[in-house]
Parts: sequence; C-alpha cells; structure tokens
Amino acid sequence: MLAVAAVVACGGADPMRIGVVVDCMGVQRPLKAAEESGAQLPLLERGGHRHGDGLASATVAGRPVELVPACTEALEYSTLTRELRRLAEDEDVDAVVAAGVGLDEMVLRDVARTHPGVSFVALAHGPREVTLQDPAPNLYRFEADYGQGLAGLATYAYDTLGWRRVAIVDAAWVIGWAQRDAFAAEFCALGGRVTNEIGMPVLDPAGRDAARVPIAADGVAVFTARFAGPERFLRRLGARLREPAQRLVVGPGVIDDPQLLAAMRRPLHGVVGASHRDPQRVQAFMERHHHHFPGLPAAVAADETVTGYRDAVEALLQALERADGNLHRLPDALADLRIELLGGTVRLDERRQAVASTSLVRMDGTGSSAPPVERIAVRDGVDQSLGGLLPDDHRPESRPVACG
Repeated sequence: MLAVAAVVACGGADPMRIGVVVDCMGVQRPLKAAEESGAQLPLLERGGHRHGDGLASATVAGRPVELVPACTEALEYSTLTRELRRLAEDEDVDAVVAAGVGLDEMVLRDVARTHPGVSFVALAHGPREVTLQDPAPNLYRFEADYGQGLAGLATYAYDTLGWRRVAIVDAAWVIGWAQRDAFAAEFCALGGRVTNEIGMPVLDPAGRDAARVPIAADGVAVFTARFAGPERFLRRLGARLREPAQRLVVGPGVIDDPQLLAAMRRPLHGVVGASHRDPQRVQAFMERHHHHFPGLPAAVAADETVTGYRDAVEALLQALERADGNLHRLPDALADLRIELLGGTVRLDERRQAVASTSLVRMDGTGSSAPPVERIAVRDGVDQSLGGLLPDDHRPESRPVACG
C-alpha cells in the first residue's frame, strides 16, 4: 500500500496528493511491491521516512507530499479508467502517475481530458499517438516513445558495421512496428535498403523460427519485447549468423529487459543495441534502491516499470521544487522542466512529450562487469520526428515497411 500517513504541513499548507496506479492483478502482479518502491524512492531520498506498514512521507519545498494508492491490471482498460477516475474525483489528487504498459497511456490521455485540474504523468515508453494526435494539455510524458529509443542504431549499422541491406525481425505488435519504422526511416535515409521483414513468430520448439530469417542481407535487426518469449529465438539466430557482433543489432526490448539481457549477454557478446537508459545511471539507481529496499531482489530495480515510476515521481517533485511548493504553478513547472533522469537529459516539447537522450550499448559477455553492457554512444535531443524522418501523422501498423 502506497498511501502515506497524514502529516501536518508547516504553515498550514495542504499536502500534495499524488495518485500512484500500480499492478496488482494479471501478468505483472509480481511487480506490485517493486513498482511501489520506485514511486517511494524519490521521497525517501529527500529525507522522507518509511513506516512499519511500508508507508512513506516527505516534505518537499515546504509542502508535505502524500502518495495515494490505486491498483490495476496491464491492458485492462476499464479497470484503469475506473481507478483514474476514482483518484481524480474521490481522492482529490493533484497529480497521477500511471500507465505502466504503453498502450494504457491512451486511456490515461482520454481520462486526463475530462479532469483538467489534475496533472497526469505517463510513466512508460509508449505509442507516439499519445502525445502527437490531439494531446491532452494536462498529460506529460518524460519517457521517449517506442520509436525515439531507436535513434542512432541504424546509423551505427550503416556507418560502423557497413551494412547496406538489412532484414528486420519485429514483434508483430505496435511496439515492434514502431521500432521497425524508426530504424527503417533512419537506415533508408542513409541510403540503405530493407530486404525482408519477418514478424516474430510464437516460439517454435523445433527451431524453425530462426531458420526463416534470411541471412543473405548484410545484417539483421531484431525488435522484440518480453511477451514474445525471444530468448531461444535469439540464441538460434545468433548461432546461425555465426558472427552476431557484426551481423546483428537489437532494440530496447532486449537491452532494457534485465532478465533477457542477463540470459543473452554471453551468446550475444559484442552485439550492439539501442537503449532508453544510461547503464551507469541505472546501476547507481539499483544500488540506492537496494539501500532503501533491501528486502526486494536487487535486480528488480532495473525493470523498466520500476525505473518508470521513479522517473515520473522524481519529475513531479522537481517541478514542485521549481514551483516553490505552489500547486497552482505545478503545471507550468512540469512543462518547463529540464531534468536528468535515468536515460539522460529530458525536456518536454510543446505537446509535453519528452525530447530525450538515447543510448547505444554493447553487450559484455565476459560475466565480470556490472552493468553487463557498455555505453558506446549517446544521442541527445531526440524528438518524436527523429529529426524530421517521421511525420506527425505517421502511425505504425502491420503493413510491411519498404524503402529504396
């Protein structure tokens, strides 16, 4: 439970109430305590205190801050809608942090429009449409969308690896399509060509999934996600390519998933991937998190939902500090915020969408380094158009990508 104990404000100021919607049902139910910890950590790092029942309290910019609990299930839109409305209408919150799965952000946007007096912060990487098409003026996203996280990977493949023809394997869903489109737009603009696109199949125990990937191209780009169960596929594909460090690149779905990264660091040693995060910052965050929450597994802090809750609440608290504790000034402070988060420097554009830093990292399969990846490049100031490569009205879809 996340609600903090009531505290008396210095000078009689009312507390700032932040609704925090975490997973308590469904496939992500085991992350409930970890997600709560990510939201609490920014309070604890400002001198706040945890209580015996797991509650926390803090005073920020002279104003007490309360976290108000709410509970949902990923991709259960009616449940999320009910909880968001309860927080805004019954709990009298000033802000809400929610939508741990990207598609849930569409619900967050729609509810935000009907509650203009509440600031809604989306905590996950999600579809570009959340902020590009008819954005809600009180919705803020400090995380890059699915496509932004790919910035620079195609240039690495073209300039450093020397690829001119690429085969793309993507999870046949909005995440994979968005990452595919971002990579292809950058690769094609450089003069490259996409020779094949393969939707990642359900795991094939007989190994025919990797056999479907053509290896006549110069290299293969894989954009997958946890739900696709890609570990065995990636092992088979890496063995088939023989030199995966030269002929394979991967997206954030591999690099930013701590369990998948741990499993793949040895078989894909030397492979470069795109990441939403700075590995050194994440490692430092894991250490701070373990100090405050020693009862949780240390590695859980690296889960992108946990880091997402941390970054979202951190942004709200920094905005409150910038507003000198004045809640009426909070929306403008959020919109004008320039902040260092776990991915790097972030500011918001006119649609209140992150203009973010993205990283390229190389897997270290030696087993002796922490973190298990090395950051080799960073691209700052990545907007949703990827520097003009993707128009605002572009919507990722199942239709195959083509260029050149």
